[in-house]
Amino acid sequence: MWFVNQFHVQILVLEILFCLRLQRRKLFWVRFLPAAGAYLALPLLTPGGFFSPYVTWNWFTFGFLVMFVLSGLVIWLCFHMNARQVIFYCCVAHTFQHMVHCLHRMAEMGLGLSFAWGQSLQLLFFLVTCGIVYALQKTRFRGSETADFQNGYLLIFAVASTLIIYVLSYCTTSREVETIGVLFFDCSTCLLLVFILLDIFRIRAAERENLIMQRMLRQEQEQHTLSRATIDAVNRKCHDLRHQIAALRHMSSDEQEKSISELESAVLIYDSFPKSGNVDVDIILAEKSMLAEESGISIRSMVDGAGLGFMKTEDLYILLGNALDNAIEAVRQVDDREGRVISFTAAPRDRMFCIHMENPCPREPLFMDGLPVTSKQDTDYHGYGMRSIRYVCEKYKGAVRTGWEDGVFTLDMLFPMP
Repeated sequence: MWFVNQFHVQILVLEILFCLRLQRRKLFWVRFLPAAGAYLALPLLTPGGFFSPYVTWNWFTFGFLVMFVLSGLVIWLCFHMNARQVIFYCCVAHTFQHMVHCLHRMAEMGLGLSFAWGQSLQLLFFLVTCGIVYALQKTRFRGSETADFQNGYLLIFAVASTLIIYVLSYCTTSREVETIGVLFFDCSTCLLLVFILLDIFRIRAAERENLIMQRMLRQEQEQHTLSRATIDAVNRKCHDLRHQIAALRHMSSDEQEKSISELESAVLIYDSFPKSGNVDVDIILAEKSMLAEESGISIRSMVDGAGLGFMKTEDLYILLGNALDNAIEAVRQVDDREGRVISFTAAPRDRMFCIHMENPCPREPLFMDGLPVTSKQDTDYHGYGMRSIRYVCEKYKGAVRTGWEDGVFTLDMLFPMP
């Protein structure tokens, strides 16, 4: 029990809880077991542990910085994350752990608990805190929000606040001026810091995502209007051409007949577009099929468009347009021309409407919160296609799931039938 209550053990556990939704690196357990073992054993091998006199200078101990760096190194080795993410998770985890320490010390001093009872109570506080952290990362602190770590002021504030808390705590402890009042103030400060960190980060991420989402919605609606006008114009032209071809057939020239046949074949391509029973779905499939054809990509679809009649036109375009755009972009990376095929099915099943899409994907994508993360450098304007898809799914009480296996990326969307 005493070992679980060690500072560095609790900090590492809390950091791992915050990282549960992040994608693990390859050979996760091969990385995690030796790295975590070395981190946990290090203070046992040094006199005084992280508070050794060798790392203490006057009123400041470098032990806290050592814990910060080493614990961050462990989670960085085991999860796909950048330096900004490591710093943020470490700051939040350290602050939560310090609250556990303050609550334990207040109870121990106020109730006059023995060492065994004090350790038991500290373990209880720690387990409750772990439950709170798990609930936060599962509900509010979503992995999709961790894509925005460009706010340098937030990270500076997090590091400075965490450092100040630990310096003041060590100063009061080393000079034996630790009282219930001081601990209560310390605990309240930590709690306020946690709320500030999580709320500022959540609000800024939500504002950024909403702005880009609104921009994407406007673009998709404008694109849908343009696509409908284009298809209508093409259909009118095809209708006129058919009449012209019928008139030309009365001519007897062999050369004219050959030209007419070629022209007719070119026109008939527009009749080969799938007829799903939903005009909007047909427009989307027609546009994306032409786009895919330019890159030598084939879209094989079996779609019951009538079953998607419960969706608004703009939502259909966001859902199917983004899904097909992402698939086309991924298949463009496939060298095998015969393998450039996108499979797309949509049909009702057991009072649910199921959409399934799969396409070859040479490289395994990085997943965060169950969604693939863009590989492009400009994350401000790329990578929001999947978030748009999830937004529409949640709007209609549906669910989205993605996966990758053996070079094939799959996308499944499920909606309750109204």
